[in-house]
Amino acid sequence: MSPAPAHSFLLGIYLKLGSLVLFCTMDAMVKALGDTYGSFQLMLFRSCIAMVPLAWLIWRAGGLRVVRSNRPWLQVARITVGFCSMFGFFYVFPRMPLVDAYAISFASPFFMVALSVPLLGEAVGWRRWTAVGVGFAGVILMLDPVGISFHLMSLVVLGATFCYSLSTVLVRLASRYDHDAVTLFWFSLVSSTASLVLGVPEWIWPTAEDWVWLVLLGLLGGVAQILVTRAWRLAPAAVLAPFDYASIVLAVLFGYLWFKEEPSWTVWFGLPLVMGSGLYILHRERARAREKALGVA
Repeated sequence: MSPAPAHSFLLGIYLKLGSLVLFCTMDAMVKALGDTYGSFQLMLFRSCIAMVPLAWLIWRAGGLRVVRSNRPWLQVARITVGFCSMFGFFYVFPRMPLVDAYAISFASPFFMVALSVPLLGEAVGWRRWTAVGVGFAGVILMLDPVGISFHLMSLVVLGATFCYSLSTVLVRLASRYDHDAVTLFWFSLVSSTASLVLGVPEWIWPTAEDWVWLVLLGLLGGVAQILVTRAWRLAPAAVLAPFDYASIVLAVLFGYLWFKEEPSWTVWFGLPLVMGSGLYILHRERARAREKALGVA
């Protein structure tokens, strides 16, 4: 007997939260290494080394035969927007405060929820819209909108955010036709090839210490991508989108401890709204899971 959808939603939420921790750590490493290495070189390590944990997933799924896509053009679209998103974020992280970049990227839940209606046919109730709105209001409050300076880098982040949102929705759409390994394999392969070609002109040979950091960056990104891809298969975009806000906590910590970026005093006022929006959705899904287990209509 297959698990109830409500239980699947809960597992999707936990996988999403795990991926956020890994992605935030990776983003901080990109910011730190971005002063020395170009965006495409960092993307090469991110995509190429990610093939290591992906190889384990493909082996578990039955070998290379599972990477044949039933919707190749859908995979092409996902790879294209996913690559644009990764380049945009890898380009801006070394060039603006980590918290500010995350602030703009938190427009993604709005994009995802809106795109999930026409592309996925998902029903989005007023409670989920409200949770997204409350979380976004908390982020804006935390980041003191009067003090944020929007410039060209902000527009790059916004464009990367839209591409990320569209890519995420396409991942969930592709999961209806293809195994997770299909999406992950082809994205990593194409991204590695493109990053290698584009990164050669700006290549800088890493030091022994940086080799360790670059390999770790790729491993973190690869495992995180596996977790989030599985999460989008298990739960609707409208359920998972609000949990993106949780990463602002790590962005504040990394910014302060690693890069000496002081958070605004408004952070402590907006943080309850950010965490509350995600916890409310989690509470709702737990309640639905209990009702399903008890046979409540």
